[in-house]
Amino acid sequence: MARPHEPEIIVLHEQPSAFPRRLGLIFLIAFLVLFGFFLVLHNFVPIYTDWLWFREVGYPQVFFTEVISKSLLYFAAAFLFFVIFFTSVVVTINSTPDVFWSQLVQRLGSSQKPVLPRLLRRIAFVVALILCLWAGRSASDEWNDWLLFTHGMPFHQLDPVYHKDIGFYVFQLPFLSYLQGFFMITFLVALAAVIGIGYLERALNARPEGGLPQSALRPAIVLIALLALTQAFGTQLGAYGLLQHDNGIFVGADYVDVHYRLFAIHVEIVLLIITAVTCLMALKTWRLKPAIWSGGAWLAATILLGGVVPQAAQTLQVAPNQFGLERPYIQRNIQFTRSAYGLEHVLQVNNFPAALSLNASVLEKNRATLDNVRLWDYKYLAKVYQQIQAIKPYYRFEALLPNGDRVPNIDIDRYLFQGHLRQVMLAAREMDVDALPESAQTWQNRRLSYTHGYGVVMSPVNQAVDGDPVYLIEGFPPKATGEAAGLTIAHPQIYYGMLDYRPVYVDTQQPEFDYPATGNDDQDHYAFYQGHGGIRIGNSLFRKLLFAYRLNDWNLLLIHSLTPNTRVLWRRDIRERVQLVAPFLQQDTDPYLVIDPDNGHLVWVIDGYTLSDRYPYATPRQLAVNPLTTETLNYIRNSVKATVDAYSGRVNLYLADPSDPIAQAYSRIFPGIFHPLSDLSPAMRAHLRYPEDLFRIQRAIYAVYHVDDPRVFYLREDVWAVPDEPLSTMDQQPREMEPYYVVMHLPDLGAGNRSTKPTQSSRGEEFVLMSPLSPIRREDQNILGWMCARCDPPHYGQLVLYRFPQQVSVLGPTQVLQRINSDPVISPQLSLLRAGGSTAEFGNLLVIPIDHSLLYIAPLYVEATSNVNRLPKLAKVVVAYGDQEVMANSLDQGLALLFPGYSAESRPMPSAPSSNASTGTTPIKPAGNLAPEVRLLIQKASALFNTSQQQLRQGDFAGYGQTMKQLQETLTQLKRTVGVP
Repeated sequence: MARPHEPEIIVLHEQPSAFPRRLGLIFLIAFLVLFGFFLVLHNFVPIYTDWLWFREVGYPQVFFTEVISKSLLYFAAAFLFFVIFFTSVVVTINSTPDVFWSQLVQRLGSSQKPVLPRLLRRIAFVVALILCLWAGRSASDEWNDWLLFTHGMPFHQLDPVYHKDIGFYVFQLPFLSYLQGFFMITFLVALAAVIGIGYLERALNARPEGGLPQSALRPAIVLIALLALTQAFGTQLGAYGLLQHDNGIFVGADYVDVHYRLFAIHVEIVLLIITAVTCLMALKTWRLKPAIWSGGAWLAATILLGGVVPQAAQTLQVAPNQFGLERPYIQRNIQFTRSAYGLEHVLQVNNFPAALSLNASVLEKNRATLDNVRLWDYKYLAKVYQQIQAIKPYYRFEALLPNGDRVPNIDIDRYLFQGHLRQVMLAAREMDVDALPESAQTWQNRRLSYTHGYGVVMSPVNQAVDGDPVYLIEGFPPKATGEAAGLTIAHPQIYYGMLDYRPVYVDTQQPEFDYPATGNDDQDHYAFYQGHGGIRIGNSLFRKLLFAYRLNDWNLLLIHSLTPNTRVLWRRDIRERVQLVAPFLQQDTDPYLVIDPDNGHLVWVIDGYTLSDRYPYATPRQLAVNPLTTETLNYIRNSVKATVDAYSGRVNLYLADPSDPIAQAYSRIFPGIFHPLSDLSPAMRAHLRYPEDLFRIQRAIYAVYHVDDPRVFYLREDVWAVPDEPLSTMDQQPREMEPYYVVMHLPDLGAGNRSTKPTQSSRGEEFVLMSPLSPIRREDQNILGWMCARCDPPHYGQLVLYRFPQQVSVLGPTQVLQRINSDPVISPQLSLLRAGGSTAEFGNLLVIPIDHSLLYIAPLYVEATSNVNRLPKLAKVVVAYGDQEVMANSLDQGLALLFPGYSAESRPMPSAPSSNASTGTTPIKPAGNLAPEVRLLIQKASALFNTSQQQLRQGDFAGYGQTMKQLQETLTQLKRTVGVP
C-alpha cells in the first residue's frame, strides 16, 4: 500500500509481438552482411593485392611487418581507449543512486525505470566503440616510431646534459611522446564524458544547483590524478626537448635552460605527483583542498619558475655576459651539428692561391678536365632532345612531379671510354600515352599497346657541331657510336620510369608497340614483354576481379586477348616503387639512369636518406622533398643506394653506410631488406654519385659551422654563403648557385689542411660535385673558396674545402658575368646575336679549378624567338681568366686566345648559327709566340670589323662610322703594342 503523498510507480510488462522481433533480426542480419561485404572490399582487396605486389618485387617482409605492427597498435590503442572511456562512464552511471532514476521517471511520467541505466550503458558502449576506432586508426600511423622504439641501436655518443645515448632521442623519445599524448587525450575525453554525465544528472535533478554529484566526482578525481601523472611524464619528456631549443643564436640547451628551466621542470614534476597523490587521498577523506592547492602551486611554478624567472635571468644575467656564459653551450652546438650532418672529417685545404699561373703547359696537363667541362645546360639540352631525338610526340625526356608539373629529365654521369673518363649527359625516352592522337586514345592502346618507352640518348657534355650536340647514343634501336661504340643496351624498352606510368597488361595476345619506323624502315616494330616483372592474373578469374576493383578497370573482366601468362605491371613509377619497399627512406629528388656496363640493362639509381629531427644540439634544416613538401631534419645520412631495373622493375636496396644507427635499426626491423654495397657490381659502383640534395644541406651547414672557435661563431665574423646564380636577364629573381659535377684533377690535398683523418692525395682525374662559396650577404660579389664531394672509389663521400688566402680577392660568378656583358669586344657581339628575332642567353657559368688557378667558363645559347619550336644553339663559349675574358666559337679557341702555345686541335666544337655567322669570331690557328695582349687586340679588331660589316648590310651608317672609328683606335693601339711605327 502506497504511503500518503507518495506516488506509486507501476511498471507494466507487456508481451512483445513476435513479428517486430523477427523483422529486427532480419534487418540486423542484412546489416551485418552488407557491413561484412564493405569490410572485404575496403580492407581485404587492398591488403591482398598489396601482398601480391610486395611478393612480386621480392619484399614480403616489409608488407607483413607493416601490416602486423599497424594491426597490433590499432587494437592495442583501441582496447586501451575503450577500457578507459567505457569504464569511466559505466562507473559513473552505476554510481548514480536509484532515487535519481525514480525521480527522473516520475518527472517524465514514464514507466521504464529499469530500462534507462541499461540504455545509457548501451549508448556509452556505442560511443566508446566509435571513439576507440579513431584512437586505433591514429595509433596505427605510429607504426614506424613503434618499430624504431623496439629495435633502436646505440649511437655510442652521449648528450652532455642528461648523459643519455643519442639513440634514446632518435628512437625512444618520438614514441614516448606519442604515448604521452595518447593517454592525455584519452583521460581528457573520459573526464569530459564523466563531468557531462554528472552535470546531466544534476540538471535533471529536482535541485540542479550545486557542484558535481558524488556519482561523477569519484571517477573524475581518479581521472584528474591520472592526468596529473601523465602531465608529469610529459613534462619530463619536455625537459629532453630543451636539447633542441633554438634561442636565436644556436640550438640546444643554453645557460638559462640548464640553470633555471631545468630546475623549474623538476619542481613542476614534483608538484604534479603531489597533486595526483592528494587527489587519490581525497577519495577516502573527501578533502579536495590539498589537491586544489597543489594544482595551483604547479600552475604558479609553471608561470613563475618556468616563465618569468628564466626570462628575467636572460635579461639581467645572460644578456650582459652572453658569450662568457654561453661559450660551452655554443661549443656543444658546433660539435653536435657537425656530427649530425657528417661534417666531422671535412678535409680543409687552406691558402689555395687562386693564382694567375696558368699557361699552355699546365692546361695540357689538365686536358682531361678541359675535355669534360660541361657546356650543355640541362634545360637547353632537353629542348634539343625533345625536338630532335623524340621523333614522335608521345615520347618525352621528362619527369612528372607530385604537383603535376613536368620538368626536363636529363642526367649527368661519367663513363670510361677507351681508357678515358668521359662526362656525359643522357636521358631516357619515356612513353607519354596522354600525347597520343585523340583517335588513338582507346583503352586497348593505353593498356595493351603503348606500354613502354624506348632507348636513351647520350651526349658528351662539351661537344657540339653547328650548335647541336654530338650524340654518342641515339636512334631506334639505340646505337652507340664514336668513343662509346663498345657500350651496348640489352633491353632498351623502358617499362618503369618517371613519367605518369599507369598500369598496363603484358604478355597478352596483342603485340606491344616497340618503336616507330625510321629511315629506310617503313614498318613499325612490335614486341612482347620478356621480363619477370608484374603480377600474373591471366589464369585467375579471382585475381582479375580483385584488380578490376582495385584499379577501377572493369574492362579487365571483358577483354578476350589475355593469356594464362598475362601479367599486370603496376606501380611503375620508380619513386613510388622504392617508397613502398622502403617507406622509411627519404629519396633524393634527382634519380639518374645508368647503362649497366656488365649486362647492358638500363638501371635507375635513387639515393635514399635516413633522417631524424631529434638529434640533440644540432641545428635543423629544411629538405625540399618535392615542390609541395619540405622535411625538417637535423640528422641525415645517405645510407642507401636503391636501383630499379627499367625493364623488369626489380628493386634492390644497397646499404651504403653500415655505420648509420638508423639504417642498422631498419636492418633489424626488416631482416634481409638491404644488400651489402659489395653485392653491387664494381662497374655499377663506379657510376654512383654523391647526391646533390645532401651536398646542398652540407654546404649550407658547413658555411656556418666550419669554425672551431665559439667566439668566431658567436660574432658571425666568418659566415659563408652560396653565391647567387648569375642572371642572364635583369628580370630574373636571384637564386642559389646550383652545385655541379665536374671531372677534374684535385689539387694537392696534403698542403695546409685541417682534418682528423689522414690526408689523401688525388691521383688522376675524378668525378666530383662542387660549388663555390662566398661571404654572407655578398652572394653576388667575391668568392672565398670552393667545396667539393668526391664521387669515385676509394674516396667516395670525402668532402674537401679549398679556402683562398684572406688577402686575395677572387671574383664571383655574378661579377664575372657583369664584366663579360660590359666587355667592349663581347658586348657588341651579344647585341648583334640578340638582334633580328633571336635571343642570346648565357647558360650556367662554371668556376673550374685548374691546378692552383681558376677558369670561368660560360656557354652562350641562341634561339629564334619567331619559331614556335625554339631550338637552342650552342653558339659561343666565353672564357674568363684574371682580368681577361674572350668569346670564341669553342672552349679550345677561347683558351688559345688567352694562353699562347695552347693547341686548339680537338674534337668538333660549336660554331655560330648560320644566320649570325658573320658576327662570330673567325676561327683562328693560334700563333704560339704572340703575347696575350696582342691576341686580345687582334680578336677585338676582328670582332669590330665583323660588326661594321653587319651594320653596313643593315644600313646602319651611323653605327658603322662609330665602329670604324673604334676599329681604327684598336689598330693604332695594336701597332704601338707590337712596335710598328
